[in-house]
Amino acid sequence: MEWKENHIMDEKYSGEKARIPIDERRKETIRFQSQMLHYGLYGPTSSSDLLMDVPWHWHDEFEFGYITKGSILYKTNRQEFLLHEGDGIFINSGILHYLHPMESFAGTGLHSQFFDKTFLAGSAGSIFDMKYIAPVQDQKMLDAVPLYKNDSKCRRFLDKMLLGEEISLKKEPFFELRLRNLFSELWETVYSWAMEEKHREKEYNPAEDERMKKILSYIQEHYQEKLTAAELAREVHVSERECYRLFQNNLGITPGEYIVSIRLQAAQELLRYSDKSILEIALETGFGTSSYFCKIFKLHHHITPNQYRKLKL
Repeated sequence: MEWKENHIMDEKYSGEKARIPIDERRKETIRFQSQMLHYGLYGPTSSSDLLMDVPWHWHDEFEFGYITKGSILYKTNRQEFLLHEGDGIFINSGILHYLHPMESFAGTGLHSQFFDKTFLAGSAGSIFDMKYIAPVQDQKMLDAVPLYKNDSKCRRFLDKMLLGEEISLKKEPFFELRLRNLFSELWETVYSWAMEEKHREKEYNPAEDERMKKILSYIQEHYQEKLTAAELAREVHVSERECYRLFQNNLGITPGEYIVSIRLQAAQELLRYSDKSILEIALETGFGTSSYFCKIFKLHHHITPNQYRKLKL
């Protein structure tokens, strides 16, 4: 996944392609324009950048995504949505989610605007936070909301999201105030979604959510090794059968399928940003042999690792 934060201008990132980093707990780390404005607009750095599968992960920030090209399948542990060009999505803070572009490689485009609670509330614990932000963040039944361009209400919401992109890119005088005012208007709608979900609050199991995140963290730390469901189960003190149930109920896949997705993501990074051989990459990412790695890579992406490496980036 190749992304650029459109406001990063410091010496470390200026002129470079920057990706949204994902830490060992499968948590995205969003880099903001500054510590004074916790807002960031991320998108591909060029029309040839590749949007690949983004395995299950989460972030503390709220996300407003907009599909600029192609189609993307979004999944949370409760829902899934197929979004097309011109559609968008809201993803709540701390929600496990997964992205799968339906078109191959450069056929899909996505812009995402991220911000944390301080962007609207000023500071954690303020009256704005306690009254308007925290109730949304704490309402985990509000995991994600699809925004379809053909729905009139969604269209108005999407238009404001696009205006946010425009404001952040132009950076005209007072753009920070205009951005915060714009998203404060959008937040009234987001807050209403959270209140509509309040009656379903008992369905959310925070202990199970944390258990799931702990397993994903363990896989991220040990994906290069041989992993078994029994080992994952021991990590969170459940039975092997319960481990399979956690994956099936929360992610809709098996532990093995998730491990493969993490290994593939790591392999894609090495193919693009290193000169290591196919065998070295296969060994480093836990596939074991180059033949097995090539077989799995082609099965998932319909091209070989070498063909992927030669794509124009």
